Amino acid sequence: MATSNLHRYTAQEALNIITAGGGYDYVTNATVNAHTYVAITALSVDAVVSATSSDTDIWDTLSSVTVASGDFAIVHRRSS
Repeated sequence: MATSNLHRYTAQEALNIITAGGGYDYVTNATVNAHTYVAITALSVDAVVSATSSDTDIWDTLSSVTVASGDFAIVHRRSS
């Protein structure tokens, strides 16, 4: 099991992270990597979505998300 950095955040910072307090990007047929992302909501039943993380800790850097052509997703940003 990976070691979590959950306890390094204040309660408010953790709440902002898990609720994607930084906003979101609506993505279709594209790769996004301008922000740090914390969650992905696929809006197509058979959506093809891939994500790359540069860190294996539970709350850290989901740095690149790709959504296939014809598929739709909301990619939630980490609060800064």
